[in-house]
Amino acid sequence: MKNNNVAFIYDFDGTLAHGNIQEYNFIPALNMTSKEFWEEAEKIKIANNMEGVLAYMYLMLKKAEEKNISVKKSAFIEYGKSVTFYPGVEDWFDRINNYGAALGLNIHHYIVSSGIKEMIEGTSIKDKFERIYACSFLYNVDDIAKWPAVCVNYTNKTQFLFRINKGIFEV
Repeated sequence: MKNNNVAFIYDFDGTLAHGNIQEYNFIPALNMTSKEFWEEAEKIKIANNMEGVLAYMYLMLKKAEEKNISVKKSAFIEYGKSVTFYPGVEDWFDRINNYGAALGLNIHHYIVSSGIKEMIEGTSIKDKFERIYACSFLYNVDDIAKWPAVCVNYTNKTQFLFRINKGIFEV
């Protein structure tokens, strides 16, 4: 039996939207420039021989606590609402789905990103994806981020490609 499923797998930051998702309003809320934030994350990474994505996630929580900025799940989702996409992205999914259907294909869309999942879930295109694999936090009973729960970096992105290919969707 012929498999007519086709997976489109997207990064997010710099691929569907300009820059990194944290740069839209989270980093400015910290009263930092993007350059300052990423340079500080890099220093933390080097000083602690730390994985770079974990360093930036740590810095997000540290700076938010210092500046009294909410790190509730709902706040991260709200941050995602301001993301602007490259021209054509918002209607791309319907266009390619219709084209695929005309060819007898079942198109499936996935995100595999080092960005913040909850922020991506706040965007206008969140419902276009079957799964969003991205960095996320462990939340306490009050939905406050306490620790990284999932870290998606350049090398483990292939793990998610394997999962999608095999139909194993849990993290």
